[in-house]
Amino acid sequence: MNRDTIIAFLLIGIILIFTQTSYYKKMVMPKSQSSQQDRTVEDTLRRVNKPVVPAEKKTRSINETKPIKSKEVPVAKKENLQLNKLLPKTAIGEKEKIIRVETPLYEAKISSAGATISSWKLKKYKSFNGKPLQLISAGGYDDLGLLFFANNDTVDFGNINYSLEIQKSNQADSLVVVDERNPIATVVARLSLKNGQEIVKKFIFYKDKYNIDFVVNLKGFDSWVANNSYYVTWKSGLNPTEKRLRDDAGYSKVYSMLGKELDEFSIGNKPQYKKKKIIGSALWAAVRTKYFTSAIISKGKRGRGIIIEGRGIPVGKKDIIKRFSTTIEMPLNSGTVTNDTFTVYIGPLEYNTARKLGVKLDKVIMSSGWYERLFRPFSIAILVSFKFLHKFIPNFGWVIVVFSFLIKIVVYPLTHKSYVSMKKMQLVQPLMAEIKEKYKNDPQRMNKETMKLYKEYGVNPMGGCLPTLLQMPLLVGLFIVFRSTIELRGAPFLLWIKDLSMPDTIASLPFTIPMYGNTINVLPIVMGFTMYFQQKMTTQDPKQKSLTYLMPIFFVLLFNSFPSGLNLYYTLFNILTIAQQYFVKTDTLEIKPVEKKTNKQRSFRKKR
Repeated sequence: MNRDTIIAFLLIGIILIFTQTSYYKKMVMPKSQSSQQDRTVEDTLRRVNKPVVPAEKKTRSINETKPIKSKEVPVAKKENLQLNKLLPKTAIGEKEKIIRVETPLYEAKISSAGATISSWKLKKYKSFNGKPLQLISAGGYDDLGLLFFANNDTVDFGNINYSLEIQKSNQADSLVVVDERNPIATVVARLSLKNGQEIVKKFIFYKDKYNIDFVVNLKGFDSWVANNSYYVTWKSGLNPTEKRLRDDAGYSKVYSMLGKELDEFSIGNKPQYKKKKIIGSALWAAVRTKYFTSAIISKGKRGRGIIIEGRGIPVGKKDIIKRFSTTIEMPLNSGTVTNDTFTVYIGPLEYNTARKLGVKLDKVIMSSGWYERLFRPFSIAILVSFKFLHKFIPNFGWVIVVFSFLIKIVVYPLTHKSYVSMKKMQLVQPLMAEIKEKYKNDPQRMNKETMKLYKEYGVNPMGGCLPTLLQMPLLVGLFIVFRSTIELRGAPFLLWIKDLSMPDTIASLPFTIPMYGNTINVLPIVMGFTMYFQQKMTTQDPKQKSLTYLMPIFFVLLFNSFPSGLNLYYTLFNILTIAQQYFVKTDTLEIKPVEKKTNKQRSFRKKR
């Protein structure tokens, strides 16, 4: 790279930076700059999490409930009033009752309006602003609600007040504490209809589990509904929990297990609405964000199918919040009574916790994209190793340090072989130059003589690349683990590194640099310097000198938005590689023709 080329690159860089400044945008696009600023994440969540159902709607009759507008679900007819006869007077106009459940892991609220979960705050995890992490959105409308189809109506009991009580409890009427003294607690919701039909819901809580048992008991519905089915719903989706909404939305999906197949449903990153109905033997359906999930799992008989709906809610100019609803179709028993039990998991996507449920819910972890599914075995192995080391090392940052040393020891033979191979290639360069000059007009003879040279001196042209390729699954697996596992969420290390799952930002720029972003992060810059020294130690060809500068710059731009845990690992790995290159000298290596063994030598070795 001569002086003119360097100056040209600098000028291009200055122009690109200038076009991202607010001054340039005001000068070129004054209207867009004078428009209202984007809302903060907190304001956005406050706006989109307004209750779906107005308070006054809770006193309306069944016939006035909002139907699901779809081809699969019949829409209620306005003139059909006979369903009002089913509703007891006690369910109309009754004030909503809330029962609060306190466990060591979370605080939940059960609402009498539809007998649904209206709140679920985790205690061991915080939101990006340090507040308690609320997973339930929109007041939990129709989360674990029930739907029926009867007389051409979609009957949703989500707006009707159930009677609500704590079973066999000496505690307060509206509070139950689940702890060592009271390890299991049950909240019972009941709705009796005039024609003898009855709905009973039981919510069974455990002191040391994120999952609850949800029991549905239906009496007299088999002769009333049209298709011998009822529907268990989860309508509100999950709240986004991360400050970077785009990152959180990228992982937001619905997974379902039908038969032995895992089905995946998502929407794009634009405001839109999509719907999907899957018919089959349904075991569970789960809504997930980046680190958390809510899953409804049938413990007894299988469902008949799943209906999924997804909505993209715009936030500011570029981001969206994704809202997913799931509905599991369950068959009614042939008799008058149907009694089904579900496991409902609402909590973190921890690998061991999800795996213990025994329904392959752990499959949704590290399977958000094709490359995550492809390298998932490596990612799982790395995560298991991290968790094992964490038993002895309480700080995940030091776990990464120890892991870097262990990996370097494991791959040492490969990297050493790579350095030796590259050195041999450098030593035979003069001989290769002679062959190219001698046979420059005969490409076939040139290739033949080159391969003969490689064989004579025991040089493998792929020897320098192959060890690196063998390490690629490990590197990709590490990238997936650092980026998507909840174990590293909020895990601090030292000084300015407060969260190993996020970039280690120390300052923000008033403008955006293409590829780099608008945040200054320390570890990517340090990693760039280590890569520069590593390249400088290995690059001998003057024609490749420019790579010594360009590759570190490119990686700094690329890695600036990556998690600090990943950058910490790469930085340490580069430092250890530099140390290996320094202490394990290859300067004394001599290149000699490989000694050819005679037939007599071969037969002597065989006899021995």
